Amino acid sequence: MAKIVEIVIVDDNLGLLESLELYFREKGYAVAIADNGEAGFELIKARKPEVAIVDLRLPGMGGLELLKALKNEDIDCRIVVITAYQEMETTVQAIKLGAFDYLHKPIDIDALDAVVDKALSDIPEKEVIKVIDEDFKENTIVGRSHELKEIFKIIGLLSEVKTTVLIVGESGTGKELVARAIHYHSSFAGEPFVALNCSAIVENLLESELFGHEQGSFTGAVSTKKGKFEIAGSGTLFLDEISELPLHLQAKLLRFMQEREFERVGGNRKIKFNARIIAATNRDLAQMVKEGEFREDLFFRLKVFEIDIPPLRKRKEDIPLLVEYLVKKINRTTGKRILRIPMAAIDRFIEHDWPGNIRELENVLTRAVVLSKDDCLHETSVVNLLRQPHVSHSTSFQLKSLSEIEAQHIAQVLEHCQWNISQAARILGITRPTLRSKIRSLEISPQNS
Repeated sequence: MAKIVEIVIVDDNLGLLESLELYFREKGYAVAIADNGEAGFELIKARKPEVAIVDLRLPGMGGLELLKALKNEDIDCRIVVITAYQEMETTVQAIKLGAFDYLHKPIDIDALDAVVDKALSDIPEKEVIKVIDEDFKENTIVGRSHELKEIFKIIGLLSEVKTTVLIVGESGTGKELVARAIHYHSSFAGEPFVALNCSAIVENLLESELFGHEQGSFTGAVSTKKGKFEIAGSGTLFLDEISELPLHLQAKLLRFMQEREFERVGGNRKIKFNARIIAATNRDLAQMVKEGEFREDLFFRLKVFEIDIPPLRKRKEDIPLLVEYLVKKINRTTGKRILRIPMAAIDRFIEHDWPGNIRELENVLTRAVVLSKDDCLHETSVVNLLRQPHVSHSTSFQLKSLSEIEAQHIAQVLEHCQWNISQAARILGITRPTLRSKIRSLEISPQNS
C-alpha cells in the first residue's frame, strides 16, 4: 500500500489550527499539529512530512528560526509559510531559508490548497516510472508474465506455418493484437491483414462482406464488390467474434475452408483463397456446440491451433509495463505529456480486478491522462477513477439507455476540450464528421454538457 501523504501545521492561533487540521484530514491527508515553534520543529523532525504549513510569528522559536533549524538538519520537507505581517524583508528571508511558498493571512483556503497541491507535485518521486515516448511502437503486445511469454513462443512457431488459428479470451484481452503479431512476424507480412467483426455486421449483409457480390445480385448491389476473403489475398483473414456467425453462414464457411475456393454472391466463377484464417471469440465454443448454437465440424476445423489469452486479473505482473505503454499511446492521441507514473499509482492499478481487461485499463488511463493538470499521473486521481459506485437494487435505481450514456460521455469530452471538435474526435477515437453527426443525432449542446 502507498504511504498516506502527511502534513504538519504549526500555528499559535488555535482556531485556525483546528480548522486547517479538519480541512486537510477530510481531504485524506494524515495531519499533525503544533502550537509553538519548538514543538513544531520536533514534530517535523520526527514525522518527516511531505509538507509543513508554518506561521512566522510563533511563541518561543519563531518561524524563521524553525526554517533555519530544519535547513541545518537537512530535513526534506516543503515549507509553506503563512503570516499576518506583509513585510518584504521577512518574505525574502523565508525564501532564502528554503520556504516553498508564502501566503498572507487571512488565509484563502483555495489558494492554500493550490499551494499544497503544487508542493506535493513538486516532490521528486522516489519510486516512479518515467515515460519516454521515443521508444513507443504501435500494436505491441506488452508484458513479462509467464503466461505472456508462452504466447510469445506460440506466435513465433505459428509465424513459420500458415495454419488456421483460434484465439480465445475475455473481451478486451487483446485477441486482435495476437492475430496481428502472428501475421506481421510471418513470411507473408507484406500481404494484407483483413479484420472482420462478425457481430458488427447486419446478418443479411454478412455473406456479402465475406464473399463479395456481383453487380445486380440483390437490391442495392449497384456494382461488383470484393469480399473480405478476396481482399485478404495471400495474407491473413481475421474473423473476430466468430461465435456470432449465423448457423447457415457457418455451413458456408465450413465448405469454403474445406474447398479453399468460393463464389461471390450472385456469381458463378470460382475464386481461389490463399490466406490464413485466424478466428477469435470470447465465448465457450465447445459449450455452444453442445447447445446446438455452433457447428461441431466448423469448431474443429477452426481449432487446428488454439491460443488461450488469460484475463488481466490473472497476470497482474504485466500491469506496470502495460500502464507505461498505454500512457505513451494516450499521450500521442490526446496531445498530453505525462512523463511520470508513481509506483503508488501503479499499486492502485494492480489492486483492481479489471473485469474489462486491457480495454478497461486503457479507458481509465485515458480519462486520468486527460484530467491530469501536470506531467504526473497522480495516485489521488487514479483512486478517484477506480472508486466503484455502489449499485442500488432498489426501485429508485434508474437505468440509462446506451444513447444517454454515449451522449453524456461525448458531452464531457467536448466540455474538457472546450468544444474543440478535432481534439475531442481524437480522444473519442472517431472522425470529425462522425462526431458532428453524433452531436446532431444525440442533441448535444454546450448547455447540456
